[in-house]
Amino acid sequence: MSLSFKGQTVVVTGAGGGLGRVYSLLFASRGANVVVNDFNAEAAQKVVDEIKKAGGSAIANASSVTDGAAVIQSALSAFGGVSILINNAGILRDRGLKNMTDAEFDQVISVHIKGAFSCTKAAWPHFRNQKFGRIINTTSAAGIYGNFGQANYSAAKMALIGFTKSLAREGAKYNISAVAIAPVAASAMTATIMSPEMLANLKPEFVAPFVAAVCHPDGPNPSGRVFEIGAGFVGELRWERSKGTIWKTDDTFTPSAVKLKWSEVTDFSDPRYPESISDVDSTLERASTMPPNPQSAPPVRFDGKTVIITGAGAGLGRAYALMYARLGANVVVNDVSEKGAHAVCSEIKSAGGKAVPAVCSAEDGEAIVKIALDTFGGVHVLVANAGVLRDRSFTAMSEQEWDLVVAVHLRSTYKCAKAVWPIFQKQNYGRIVTTCSQVGIYGNFGQTNYSSAKAGIMGFTKTLGFEGRKYNILSNVIAPSAGTAMTMTIWPQEMVDAYKPDYIAPIVGYLTSEANTETTGQLFEISGGWAAQTRWQRAGGYGFPTNRVLTPEDVISKWDVFTNFDDGHATNPITSAEGMQQIMGNFENKASVVETVKDAVRDAGKALKAKL
Repeated sequence: MSLSFKGQTVVVTGAGGGLGRVYSLLFASRGANVVVNDFNAEAAQKVVDEIKKAGGSAIANASSVTDGAAVIQSALSAFGGVSILINNAGILRDRGLKNMTDAEFDQVISVHIKGAFSCTKAAWPHFRNQKFGRIINTTSAAGIYGNFGQANYSAAKMALIGFTKSLAREGAKYNISAVAIAPVAASAMTATIMSPEMLANLKPEFVAPFVAAVCHPDGPNPSGRVFEIGAGFVGELRWERSKGTIWKTDDTFTPSAVKLKWSEVTDFSDPRYPESISDVDSTLERASTMPPNPQSAPPVRFDGKTVIITGAGAGLGRAYALMYARLGANVVVNDVSEKGAHAVCSEIKSAGGKAVPAVCSAEDGEAIVKIALDTFGGVHVLVANAGVLRDRSFTAMSEQEWDLVVAVHLRSTYKCAKAVWPIFQKQNYGRIVTTCSQVGIYGNFGQTNYSSAKAGIMGFTKTLGFEGRKYNILSNVIAPSAGTAMTMTIWPQEMVDAYKPDYIAPIVGYLTSEANTETTGQLFEISGGWAAQTRWQRAGGYGFPTNRVLTPEDVISKWDVFTNFDDGHATNPITSAEGMQQIMGNFENKASVVETVKDAVRDAGKALKAKL
């Protein structure tokens, strides 16, 4: 049976060309009313004319996606409702981090993240009231794996995965689905970075049928899940986590102890497949009863190194600062709280260490770095730890609450990394640890802003891993669980007391030390003396023939194949290039002449039946 969208209203952003145009044409051909949004009014109208000429129903909208209210209102005014939102609009501003301007970072974050937030926020109450809504968020291989010269784009695209996973949790009760897709398709945007030969094989028509399939009321409902699609290939992604290892949580839990067992952290011989923040074993009791941790020789120390820690006036940041100072580092204690920053500096100095406060927003990365240079003459390590919570259901979340969380977490991480980067490059040495969260990895109810910002940091850091390696700049991202002033607002007191920040610090210490010579661009979950690595796993997927028209019905027919992780064909791509291999491998997947003729006859029969 052919899937019909009669009576559905679909809003497609960035629909003046490329993928957005093809989405619009497909939905309209299946009976939907379509709002063709694009900042280029002429391009949008051209698509509308194309739809109407074919007998379809559509209007153009030229509002910015950051004005989601205007975009959605056009659907309500023209068609009386909205049921499907395709967040497809995007821009590229590719540049290495060293040369990236704040405007280039901010523009990409605004269009991709704020645009998706704004449009979804405007559609959400209508989806809730009608107990139906379908949202497609557009991520990218650059967001999933990181990519050289795309720190801004990687951050934005990974943020949309965190956003999707949290939306899925909030929307389930109201039959609102959110799905993230990483499409590879020819468009004005990809034309700037792909060869003509590649573009010829990457038709948007191989992506749109999947989107239609998961947006239909009777189609599959993979809410909160992530798929890579292109050139007839479809494959699902999920998180894979190592078993990890545990250390005794006493004074012997040091970076030197971490060094000796690091290979256990990154060992995937006995993996887990977590789906939520609750999918973790409690290790604290076991950690406390273990024998003392052996130490590496020579010990891991930071003599002569200067370490910047943001958000260091309390909690995790304070624990980091005290540890680094004990191990010989000069410490720059950044915090917006003057009292907190000075108190930590006093603690360090009274124990014989060296520290200086940097009382300012973590977004003022240049000022923080200047204090490090003026006081200690250099900087070698950045721990980007600053954060805030503004938890609220998506329905009740304000634009200000969204903007603040994204700025403090994601933009401040970018600003501090950008400020240290030329110094690290020049001295051919640097270590960076950024701070994600399990909420950023798995999503959580009431934290769409936080999960988006934290996931964005993950994508950003993966790209730093690629850009920094040749300069001996190693960058990693952690998802720590610890009792702090921030988690105190959502954790029971006994949990806050038990999961001390001191049990996170040794992992951070090892990752930012000279002892770490290889690990970069990776994600680690840490809690109560336990640490494990988390990475993507992709199902073996399915390749549809590239010389046949792909339909939503075709996609549904192979659903169990490209979502199967247990058939022995699952892989673990770690770069965009590796991610593209299977997609490019499908270029030569051609159906036989007989099969193609059969399909043509079948399609002709369907068309005739529809007319009758």
